[in-house]
Amino acid sequence: MIRTGTGALRRLLAAPPRAAIFLGSGAWLLWLSWLRPLTLPDEGRYGGVAWEMLSHGSHLLPTLNGMPFFHKPPLYYWLAEAAYSVFGPSVWAARLPSWLAAWGVAMALYFFLRRWRGEATAVIGLLALLTQPFFFGGAQFANLDTLVAGLIGMTILSGAAAVMRAGAGQRYHALSVLTGLLAALGVLAKGLIGVVLPGAVLVLWIVLRRRWRGLAVLLWPPVIVVFLAVALPWFWAMQQRFPDFLHYFFIYQQLDRFADTGFNNVQPFWFYVPLVLGLALPWTLWLGGCLRKAFWANPAAVRTAPTAEADAGADASAAGNADPASAADVRWLMLCWLGVIVVFFSIPASKLVGYIQPVLPAVAALVAEVIAAGLGRADAPSGRRTRALGLTLSGAAVLCVVANVLAAHYAKPNNVAIGRQARAEFRPGDTLIAMRFYPYDLPMVLHSAKPAWVVDDWDRPGIAKRDNWRKELYDAGMFDPASMRQLLISEAEMRRRMCAAPDGQGFWIWADPGDSFGKYAMLRDEAPRYKAPRGSLWYMEAGDAFRRQHCGGTPTGG
Repeated sequence: MIRTGTGALRRLLAAPPRAAIFLGSGAWLLWLSWLRPLTLPDEGRYGGVAWEMLSHGSHLLPTLNGMPFFHKPPLYYWLAEAAYSVFGPSVWAARLPSWLAAWGVAMALYFFLRRWRGEATAVIGLLALLTQPFFFGGAQFANLDTLVAGLIGMTILSGAAAVMRAGAGQRYHALSVLTGLLAALGVLAKGLIGVVLPGAVLVLWIVLRRRWRGLAVLLWPPVIVVFLAVALPWFWAMQQRFPDFLHYFFIYQQLDRFADTGFNNVQPFWFYVPLVLGLALPWTLWLGGCLRKAFWANPAAVRTAPTAEADAGADASAAGNADPASAADVRWLMLCWLGVIVVFFSIPASKLVGYIQPVLPAVAALVAEVIAAGLGRADAPSGRRTRALGLTLSGAAVLCVVANVLAAHYAKPNNVAIGRQARAEFRPGDTLIAMRFYPYDLPMVLHSAKPAWVVDDWDRPGIAKRDNWRKELYDAGMFDPASMRQLLISEAEMRRRMCAAPDGQGFWIWADPGDSFGKYAMLRDEAPRYKAPRGSLWYMEAGDAFRRQHCGGTPTGG
């Protein structure tokens, strides 16, 4: 069985079926995306914003509970809107933008390595990327990290290919323009890092490899025109409507979050090094080969073909690119890619696991270089090295599946179940009320297009300084004070409005079981209509019975 598997792997490295490479990669990244329940807050927040944009028909303006939400630019929301339009609003559809970006950068890495390092290296690099548990999980998570990581990776690979083609005297202009387009999409995905990070990687690589013409290739005027034409219009439109937008987005949300220590998730400088090594296991076990001097001294001296005994019908391109400059260029590009991004995200005190995803294609490519170099050596039996590769691949694939199953089993509770139960009863005119917490996922699951009343002490000092859900809503409300007054209310104001509502007006009140229901006068003697570990829903309807029970001396009109 092992011998048969080793032979199949060698044939795959020598002459992989093109359709299997393309379609199989996408199917692998997608096939378990339905398994894990929606995760709060990230998936509920970003998926919910996209639902609001679609349901309100406000395709330019991202809104959180009906108020302008400018924490991030709109590309993810646009893609999720498109997915909802085709497949309906669901957790699975909310994850499609991340899957698309992951699939895109995986294919970009494969074609880049195939062109410059040969078929074997390309296949190994693709497999090493697809079966990194971190990458596999990110492709099935609805947030912006995988989207921007994929675009950063595609920008780097496209830009490097353009520079290398120009150096080889080949046509490069289309790739240069594509680089500008991808960088612009990166900015629309998550802001300045979409252009700053790939730009820093490519410039450092150009300087170290002395490919000075590459600067002209990447700064060719049509590239700049395409970048500005794609990236700028949305920012300009938002600034026209909201005069404080540019300062809030670029200074506060981008630069201040990078430099300040007042945000969540403070971690030490070295946080990302063990994180990357651990979350890309078992592939990172091969990276020791990068520490050998010979790996950097003469990369072209090592063949990248799978073995000398490859099938006679193998594609000749599997022998790889024997050009010493190209071989060194690829390895140094990946080293610059890895180094720039790890250092960049290590500088700020606030660190999240997902931020480091852009390094994963570089890790996979370096692993592929080490493995392909070993397979091409003649000083040891090739079968043993191929078996080691097969075991790594099998172990990595199993880890991906096991991690996904465990994540599904130990997932934190959400509001999807009670939302689906209540959806049949929830009417378009009903009002959703959230008590001292905002249930990001509930409006989308209910298919509610009407913003919720969020009840809390919104006059509490310091509410705008703690990086949490209250601050997100508070910041959004500062761009629309009228909506803020209507939607962010006190418990007394909620009671006044409910008592003044016309007969038949329905109210769905959500509260967290972790909070004491007894302190809410209206809920004290009421049983919830639907219960769940994460939150429960009460239904109340305005009318004489409601007023007699709950309103007392509260006015019933006006």
